[in-house]
Order: sequence, then structure tokens, then C-alpha cells
Amino acid sequence: MNIKKISFATLLLSSLVVSGAGSAFAAQGETIKIGNLKIVERVYENPVEYDFTDALTKSDSSKIGPLGNDMTGKVYEMSKKDLYKSKSYEADIENDSNENDSFSRKVTRKTFLTGKIGLEAETKVNWRIIEGKVGINAEVSFGEEDIIETTHSWVIPKRTITTVEYGSKAVKTTGNLNEYFQGRVVDSNYVNVKYSYKEYSSKKSKDL
Repeated sequence: MNIKKISFATLLLSSLVVSGAGSAFAAQGETIKIGNLKIVERVYENPVEYDFTDALTKSDSSKIGPLGNDMTGKVYEMSKKDLYKSKSYEADIENDSNENDSFSRKVTRKTFLTGKIGLEAETKVNWRIIEGKVGINAEVSFGEEDIIETTHSWVIPKRTITTVEYGSKAVKTTGNLNEYFQGRVVDSNYVNVKYSYKEYSSKKSKDL
């Protein structure tokens, strides 16, 4: 799979390729027809965040109270951990023929890691603690974002309208980064972070 960085502006001018039938250009939300397929596309320059799922477990949210004089160091005490999707592209594709068809598209997604984790000078140390507690590795370094382009393909079943999506899987977490000294909290910083961790694609079909 060929992957490169590209801007959303370039994506909006890129071409559709469907079953070797050639290419076509479409304005945002405009219906085009290639072969047996009718296609309506939507590209989100500001990705749509949705499908939030609470993934906080009992062990994730457990508070660490004073544990005696040996309790010294920083701990991330998490109060929220939501998994969600950051959708950059989708299309509704109608296949009114009696044969399956294929649909290929150059698509992009945004990778990101943003939020609040304490003092800037402590970013690297703090982020390692937070990421370790969340248990999901970010794709980029803290404070960074990027646009990745790839070509993705979907099989479109016969006699269906199929909605396809492409984007990033992401996580949002909030809590407190507490520093203990001899069992007592001596410093506390509020954490509010969201970041992408992998790509996703999906499709849903319904019969005509």
C-alpha cells in the first residue's frame, strides 16, 4: 500500500477510479456515474468525530491514595477514556447492476496528538506516563498533526446502496497527573488529551 503526505486541497481535485472504467471528477456532494455505479462523495477538511465508546475499566479509574512513605513519583489517575472515530471521507455508492463491482479512491486522514498534559518542559516524561496508563500508542509526537494519503478499495455488492468511510481511530482521555512524595500529593496537573492511533475503513450496504 502506497502512503504519502498530501493536503486536503489536493484530495478534492483527485480522481475516482472504478473497475477500470476510467476516472471522473466530482464537486463536493455531487452525484457522478461511472459504469454501473452512482457515487456521492463527502470529504471533511475538518474530520467528523463520532461513535464515542466509553472504554474506561475499573482498574483504569482506580484512585491511588496514600500508600505510605514508599509512594513517590508521578501517576496518571484517569477519569475518562473514550474511543472514537475521526472521519475524513465517506461516499454513498449505488450499484444497480446484477454483479458486484469495485471502488478505489485516493483518500486522506489526519493524524494528531493534542491537549493539555502539564508544563511544556515536562512534556516527554508526562506523555510517557499518560500513554502507558491509557494503553494505546499515539501515531505522532505530542503537539503534532499530519495528513496521510493512501489508496483504498471497497467491493460494492450488487443491487445495493453502500456507504463507505475512511479516517482515523482515536482516543480521548481526561484525568489528573499527580506527583506523590512519601505518600502525599505534592503537585497535580489536569490532563485533557485526544490522539489518533490507527486508520480505519468501513462499509455498510442495504438492498435496493
